[in-house]
Amino acid sequence: MIQRRFRRAAALIRDLMSDEEWAFFEPFVTRRGPHSGRRPQGHRRVLDGVFWIARTGAQWRDLPEFFGKWSSVYRQFRRWTLSGLWDLLLEVLNDTEGVGETVQMIDSTVIRAHHCAAGARGGTPRQGLGRSRGGFSTKIHLRTNGAGLPVAIDIAPGQTSDYTGALPLLDAEGPEPKVLLADRGYDSDHIREEMEARGVTPMIPMRRSRKIQIPVDDHVYALRNRIERCFNKLKNFRRLATRYDKTADSYLGFVLIAAVRLWTRVFVNRT
Repeated sequence: MIQRRFRRAAALIRDLMSDEEWAFFEPFVTRRGPHSGRRPQGHRRVLDGVFWIARTGAQWRDLPEFFGKWSSVYRQFRRWTLSGLWDLLLEVLNDTEGVGETVQMIDSTVIRAHHCAAGARGGTPRQGLGRSRGGFSTKIHLRTNGAGLPVAIDIAPGQTSDYTGALPLLDAEGPEPKVLLADRGYDSDHIREEMEARGVTPMIPMRRSRKIQIPVDDHVYALRNRIERCFNKLKNFRRLATRYDKTADSYLGFVLIAAVRLWTRVFVNRT
C-alpha cells in the first residue's frame, strides 16, 4: 500500500510544471477574456491537472484531489479551449523561437476512437470522426518545422485522404516554409501547383504510376523522419493516442496541449 501511494505521488510530481514552464504559461492563463470565467485563482494547479489528464488518458472523474475538484478543472479546460488558448500558445512558440523555418514537413496519422467518443451533436463527421481501415477513428494532420516541432495541427474523420488535409495546414498560422517534405500520399498536381504558387518547393516522391518521375533530394528528404518521431512523442500523451472526447474542439485541444508541451520541454526548461 505504501509503495503504491509512493508511485502515485511520484507520478504526480513528474507531471507538475517547472517554475520556468509556469513563467511562460502564467501571462496567458491568468489574463481576463470572454471565456476566462471567474477571477484566476490556483490556475497553476488547474493547468497541471489538465496536463495530467492529457498524459494519463484518465477520465476527468479520476483526477486526483491534489489538482482540485475535477469538475472545476474540466470547466476551466473547456474555457481555455473555446477561447483558443492552445492555438495562441503554439503560434507564440513558433513566432518566438524561429527554428527550422526553411524546411518543413507534413504528414498524418490515424487515431482509434473509443466507442464513448460517439454521440455528440451534429453527427460524427462534424466532430472529426469517421470510418477507415482502422475502424472508428480520427485523422490528425500535422505540419512541423525542420526540428520536428509542431507548427500547425488539424483533425478530420479517419477516412479523409492526406491531400485533402494538406492545404488547410499550409493556410494555418506559422512560419512560411521554403521547402516542404511529404510522402507519396500528397503527390497530386493540385498540391504541387499550390505549393509552387506560394513559393514553396515541394519535396514529394512521385507515385510509381506516373510516367514522368521527378527525383527528390535524398539527403533533404531523409529529414522527414523527424515528423514521424514527432508523432511518436505526441502519442505518449494517452489522451491523444486514443480518442475519448465526443467533441472535435476538446480532442483537438488535447492534441495542441501535447504539441505545446513538446515545445516547452525542449526550449523553456533550457533557459
